[in-house]
Amino acid sequence: MPTSINGNVRLTYGNHNHNETFSGDSSGYSRTNTTSQYAAGGARAVYAAASVDTGTMGSSDPQGLLMIKNVNTSGSLFVSLDGGSNWDIKIPAGFVNLISVGDDSSNIVKVKTGVASQTSLGVASVTTAGVITFDAAVTTAGTYLVTATASPDRSSSGDLYIVKTTADGATTGTVYDLDGSTIKDLATGTVFTASTVVTLDSIVDYRYTLTEQ
Repeated sequence: MPTSINGNVRLTYGNHNHNETFSGDSSGYSRTNTTSQYAAGGARAVYAAASVDTGTMGSSDPQGLLMIKNVNTSGSLFVSLDGGSNWDIKIPAGFVNLISVGDDSSNIVKVKTGVASQTSLGVASVTTAGVITFDAAVTTAGTYLVTATASPDRSSSGDLYIVKTTADGATTGTVYDLDGSTIKDLATGTVFTASTVVTLDSIVDYRYTLTEQ
């Protein structure tokens, strides 16, 4: 049985406004389960590409619309509709995109960040307010998992945090607990020191809804 679908897309760009609405019914396809399916959820993209989870949708279920939001406050989400051969869609932090996904792209929508890991980055200083200063630039602004790897190596103690930078080439960032919102006191209790060496792994959190046609 066809399932109704409707939506609204509104774009405001300076003084320009563009507002579109759409509605229709999904087509019925012959298969065991005739109820229109969808997949929805959230996940974390890393530098290595990963497929968007299609849930119970099978390869015989042509996809229809993919609504996907970059939940980050810093760092872009890359989306590929051809299994990772091309990354034509780049969604900035906080933005949402509505994408029409054709039959030939079924089950191969992939996401990733565009930033490779940065290793052996020395810490110059830390503060109780979560500010961390590195001894070299963080090449690309974004959101990263930060892990201590040497001098002292605290990774065995489970120390893993999130650091956010807001400008390309910045040497400072703000560190948070893994919830991404609670600022981490890095100085009290010697969490990190001026001799700590870290690895930064780029991450982008996102949420999505994927429908069939």
